[in-house]
Amino acid sequence: MRAKVVLTALLLLVPSTAGLSSVRYSRLLAASIQRSHRELETKLESQYRETQKLFASPPSPIGRLPVDYRRLIREWQDDLAQSFVRAAATVEEILALNPPNREMWQERLETLRLYSQPISSPEERRVFGSGEVQTSARILETPMAEYTDEARAAKTHGDVRLRVVLASDGTVKNVFPIKSLGHGLTESAMKAARQIKFETALRNGEPASEFMTFVYEFEKGRSKQPYIPRTIF
Repeated sequence: MRAKVVLTALLLLVPSTAGLSSVRYSRLLAASIQRSHRELETKLESQYRETQKLFASPPSPIGRLPVDYRRLIREWQDDLAQSFVRAAATVEEILALNPPNREMWQERLETLRLYSQPISSPEERRVFGSGEVQTSARILETPMAEYTDEARAAKTHGDVRLRVVLASDGTVKNVFPIKSLGHGLTESAMKAARQIKFETALRNGEPASEFMTFVYEFEKGRSKQPYIPRTIF
């Protein structure tokens, strides 16, 4: 909607701007679209931080009755789903601007829509948790992420956590950083995650897509072997 407003405003300027060349008008239009794109990307980054903050603070079972804990977990999951809904809406606005790397943004929209789906029974879904499959995916190879020169210069350390789908066709899809690091390390971890080799999960005797989380640690100027953490997901 924002993109449409910007374009309409510029079009309304044409009749009243005598002598405005088509070249100059095209440049004004391109600059406006570029500015809108930057604003939307900044908004999306803020929404990602909100989602990552939610991922980092699930409710604790300590001191709570099981029924209360289950209720809090469901509310937390609903909050997470809504944060993905908001981010997906922003990506839709970016796509409305017809960005040059449209395929990348379309893939990101697909990922956000997947994670924004409300909790439902396994029979209604196409991707499953580890407790919903007969045999979980067996990891064969987890390439290490590259420790970037920029990160080395900044002495960056910490970990990147990625939520991924190990798809029934043997590929890694829908990679989303639930915890990020700067200086190119998040992008490096995502690139490595897409190269993971595995045997697919089985559900009802058939290959199935499974959610999984991977942690990529960076310490003392090098990357460490990624691992699957213990998680409530």
